Amino acid sequence: MKPTPPEPMVFRPANVDELVGQPARVAEALLRKAKRLRENSSSNLRVLLYGPPGVGKTTIAELVARELTCGQSLCVEEANGKMVSAEVVRLWMASLAHAGNLFGDWSVVLVNEVDRASRDAQDLLLSYLDKMPAGRAFLATSNLDLSALTDRFQSRFQAIRLDAPSTDEIAAFLRARWRIPADVAARIAVGSGGNVRAALLDLQTFLDAADAAPKPTKNHNRNGERRHARRS
Repeated sequence: MKPTPPEPMVFRPANVDELVGQPARVAEALLRKAKRLRENSSSNLRVLLYGPPGVGKTTIAELVARELTCGQSLCVEEANGKMVSAEVVRLWMASLAHAGNLFGDWSVVLVNEVDRASRDAQDLLLSYLDKMPAGRAFLATSNLDLSALTDRFQSRFQAIRLDAPSTDEIAAFLRARWRIPADVAARIAVGSGGNVRAALLDLQTFLDAADAAPKPTKNHNRNGERRHARRS
């Protein structure tokens, strides 16, 4: 018996197979690279994932961080760019004097929407990234196009654009996981505009409405059968 899929609004991809479209292929390549680095930590890793919202940027960064640290969450520090101040970056810089940490060979900083960090913080990040030793990773995401980031900033990263999945890819994903009718999946996929997160929220609305709809009772069906028998 197949396990019941989670509610769409709380669904988070746990592996590459649960990503949709081109982001899944990017994740596969980055995870292979992360595995190589984990087995031979002679380098650092600096990756910027950018592109439209809802395509899996944060998920991919989290999967890479998990691969590098063998799932040791204490080796990963996550932050939103809006909360990254100059003081926070100074603390990160102070930590560079220590190789790895108590829980593993790799330490990872993961910053979502790095473009929202203050200007002073971004300036200090340039020095931080330049001084990163082996066994350190800085993974960042941004909803902005690469051209919207400063040249100095983007040149410190391996910058990778994530493209929105196609309508057909999103529809196929919804049908495979939640077994919904093809026309419903297509309608939700078109309305999502390539945003998988938006598609999942619309799917949740559809499932909730379907669950709340009145269903015919067994007694009603039996009464109908009896009336048909009397007419015969």
